[in-house]
Amino acid sequence: MPDTPIAFQDRQQFDEQGYLIVKGVYSKRELDELHQEYVKIWTELMALGKIRQNRERPLESLFPNRLRDFHRDNPVITAFMLKQEAIAILESLLGEEPLAIQSNYYFKPPGTKGLGFHQDNAHIGIEPDTSYAMWVSIDATDGENGSLFFVPGTHKLGLAPSEVVPGSSNAYSSEILRKPDGYQRIQVETEPGDVVLFNGNMYHGSSKNVSSYRYRRSFVTHFARASVERIALNYSHLVSKHGQRVRRRLNSRPKIIDESSIFQYRDAAFYDQIIHGIF
Repeated sequence: MPDTPIAFQDRQQFDEQGYLIVKGVYSKRELDELHQEYVKIWTELMALGKIRQNRERPLESLFPNRLRDFHRDNPVITAFMLKQEAIAILESLLGEEPLAIQSNYYFKPPGTKGLGFHQDNAHIGIEPDTSYAMWVSIDATDGENGSLFFVPGTHKLGLAPSEVVPGSSNAYSSEILRKPDGYQRIQVETEPGDVVLFNGNMYHGSSKNVSSYRYRRSFVTHFARASVERIALNYSHLVSKHGQRVRRRLNSRPKIIDESSIFQYRDAAFYDQIIHGIF
């Protein structure tokens, strides 16, 4: 577990490149405990008929692409999300307390599609500033089992509208951002317990899981600075680092929001997400 606050060079990379990988933040015990909680949730959803297998997509349909916001009534997930050492790293980067916006658990079994370039704050709708993601690697990840990829430096370009491109069997959506000229795409590799922190304006995505048997489980929390004034997503369900529920003003007119976006609630079935309290 790294010491906090983070080193100057780490903060510099985060500011200049838009992302930072911190090794070994979570222990195997913590990862196993979190996974067991989601196995319980998954089993209950199966028993309730919320998850049904599709013969054409046997693994993908059995394991929804993400389970969202189940921290709201689960103390184990909340404790994992607000681990003091992890929050201290993010707080050191931001210079102020982070507020948790939403949580997501990804199973990503073999054969699961990837996700093309997108910017998180395009649907979270934070103003001023942007969102910040804390992506926890449950499994080892690489290009084979669908790890993250980034375009370093694009967080400085601001939000950009997505465009429709021909569909692909490798990605969930036909709406993506195109990589700007002069920027390079990098594929990230992680080990269990590593944390990837990245800016909400960063162009990023993930590749298809083309492995035969490897899952790419991960837990992702999106945060805002405590000084945030307006937010479009979960504006009344923010969580402080002490676990207290707080709220901010609703951002009813975010800078960019595509009605047909894969992140819209009405597309939840297509995106294979199950949202706490909705599905």
